[in-house]
Amino acid sequence: MYDKNFLDKLKKEKENWEQQVKNAKERDVKFETDSGIPIKNLYTPLDVKGDYFEKVNFPGQSPYTRGVYPNMYRGKLWTMRLFSGHGTPEETNKRWKYLYENGETGFSAAVDALTFNGIDPTNRDGAPEVGTSGVPLYCIDSLFALAKDIPIDKVSVALVVEPFTCAPVCAMYFNMAKMRGYDISTLIGTTQNDILTMTVGYIPYKNCPPNHLLRLACDFIEWTVPQKNVPKWHPINFTGYNYREGGIDAVQELGFVFASAISHIDNLIARGWKIDDFVNRLAFHLAAHKDFFEEIAKYRAARRIWATLMKDRYDAQDPRSLQFKFHVQTAGSSLTAQLPMINIVRTAIQGLEANIGGCQSLHTNSYDEAICLPSEEAVLVALRTQQVIADETRITNTIDPLAGSYYVEWLTDEIEEKVWNYMAKIEKVGSIDKALSSGWLYKEMRDAFHKRRTKIENKEEIMLGVNKYNVPYDTVTNVFRTNPESIQIELDRIKKLKERRDNAKLERILDELRKVCEKEENVMPVIMEATKEGATIQEICDIYREIYGIWEPPLAI
Repeated sequence: MYDKNFLDKLKKEKENWEQQVKNAKERDVKFETDSGIPIKNLYTPLDVKGDYFEKVNFPGQSPYTRGVYPNMYRGKLWTMRLFSGHGTPEETNKRWKYLYENGETGFSAAVDALTFNGIDPTNRDGAPEVGTSGVPLYCIDSLFALAKDIPIDKVSVALVVEPFTCAPVCAMYFNMAKMRGYDISTLIGTTQNDILTMTVGYIPYKNCPPNHLLRLACDFIEWTVPQKNVPKWHPINFTGYNYREGGIDAVQELGFVFASAISHIDNLIARGWKIDDFVNRLAFHLAAHKDFFEEIAKYRAARRIWATLMKDRYDAQDPRSLQFKFHVQTAGSSLTAQLPMINIVRTAIQGLEANIGGCQSLHTNSYDEAICLPSEEAVLVALRTQQVIADETRITNTIDPLAGSYYVEWLTDEIEEKVWNYMAKIEKVGSIDKALSSGWLYKEMRDAFHKRRTKIENKEEIMLGVNKYNVPYDTVTNVFRTNPESIQIELDRIKKLKERRDNAKLERILDELRKVCEKEENVMPVIMEATKEGATIQEICDIYREIYGIWEPPLAI
């Protein structure tokens, strides 16, 4: 990117400078990124390689290193979307309205463990967990309560459900919207629908094997976008954040999400669709972790990798297919129960990473999340953190403000190269469902977790209050508790639903679902019928279990 004569002169001058400072003492620490990339003491134009137009270019132009839109935040700010879900749908609805009144610009429904795993509160194994980790969404009545008086035609809604429960929960949502008079073809929103979140991100309970999870995820993508039933929806959100929380680094995070995306794309192409029929509606959910510059470089590298992947591997023709759009969540694993108010500082810095890196949507964690589900006070602080960044810092005045930084451009190149190499390593194992079935991904997660734990124990990674300036757990913070009546409320909701529905008609529809599953046809049309008639999430998922079987993950310890 620079004139050769200038670089030759710079090289000599740098060598002279290095001689002058060679005896300067440095701290006894490893100077490397969170991903283990060694960092030099100084970066200059000598470290910036390649042609500007090929590697960086302008915002809104391939390879989109500087952003997917020409004017980025000068035109429109990112969506401020905080995960919300606890107790009952009514209580989560109240939290949504509270955040909306205070400036939130997108809704997100984090579901409880039962919804996540496709079981009802009538199941004794899961009943104690009703509403404790998210909002319970077991039937269509739950969706009516969740979205009551919410302008879902104007504000995007994210449903944080995975392939196993994606179809029933989203079908309930779409049917609810239809019954309220909305044209679902105009609805905007996102479904997580990520095979890795419910496998390496969490330990699943009685889910079906990965090859069927992959197919169910693609059924939903196919039905919404290329078949144009809900064409403005983001039918999948490859959620690197969730597995990053398990200990993997920034390079592995991108490697996981891109390898997973490739498997889904290949499945849809095998069904007869073209890349430009659907790929521009695929979304990504990344972490904002503790290494400030590495995370920013990661976002820039991700955009470049995606554009290259779409052009070179899939020959995408629509420029929108080359645009890597992503939501960011600040790192929950960086928060501590000790000194919880310091988590506000951590979250603010990580939010800056996401915004300087050009995200489309952001969730800032609440300061009490290492202790409990977010309290009302804590979520307001988390929302105000984003608003301070947006309204007071003026970082939105210009686009990609760290572009041209010798260090950031070099680090972007380093991460890109390492991600390509890691993706090649995954592809040798096979498609993403094979990488799961073989246990390979679990071994990667295990090794990463042990590596990060060792770094914390050895104080190579500092966590204030934990391994430096140690303090006991905070005893003052008000702990948010979920509604102890949630179990009975949800049991009553399902009882009333089953009493009023036409059970004979529903049983005929569920028999049709069995046939569809056996033939491996798209499940969405019949699940739309079933949930409209009042099928619960467990009634649908039990058919998956009956036809596909139950998978025991090959966990590596």
